[in-house]
Amino acid sequence: MNRFIVFEGIDGSGKSTQIKLLEQKLKQYSISFSTFREPGGNLLSEKIREILLDKDISICDESELMLFLAARGQNTEEGILKELSQGKFVICDRYSDSSMAYQGFGKELDKDFINSCNKFVTKGITPSITVILDISRNVSKNRDDSENDRMENNSNTFFMKVEEGYRKIAKAYPNRYLLIDGSLNIEQIHNLIWSKFKKEFDL
Repeated sequence: MNRFIVFEGIDGSGKSTQIKLLEQKLKQYSISFSTFREPGGNLLSEKIREILLDKDISICDESELMLFLAARGQNTEEGILKELSQGKFVICDRYSDSSMAYQGFGKELDKDFINSCNKFVTKGITPSITVILDISRNVSKNRDDSENDRMENNSNTFFMKVEEGYRKIAKAYPNRYLLIDGSLNIEQIHNLIWSKFKKEFDL
């Protein structure tokens, strides 16, 4: 078992808030950890992030997928694997399931191909826990008052496909995924996550 924990969900689902709460809890227990985000986490991946979120750049679906995969591969090699090898817990804001939800279900690209590419760039690493915060696009938009980036300019139909995609992913592997109703209050969600964390890692 590795110590890799991933948070998934559409923007505005509460991932950042819950990651901060988990970080605070780990600090209270004096547990060593590192946190990464996707795309990003290193110089190359942050440059790719700038391209992916730039509203002035037109990117076809296939190129978008490849860019996310490239950023993920670099983040895995340069950061995540090194931290895990040192026995640290690693928290990541998005990982391989994002490509399946967004490009596989949302953009309807070949899911088997995405799976193969994910295994290649991640060297087969699988998170021990993946928290999926399930929330509708309408609710998430009301929570997030920041200016839309290129990814956020996709249609509501697209985001409905992404939401359903996350649910199907969680249903396929219920032991590894923790699907949480994102409309619950912050403390309720945190308690569910911490309970799963303690059980999984025998704390």
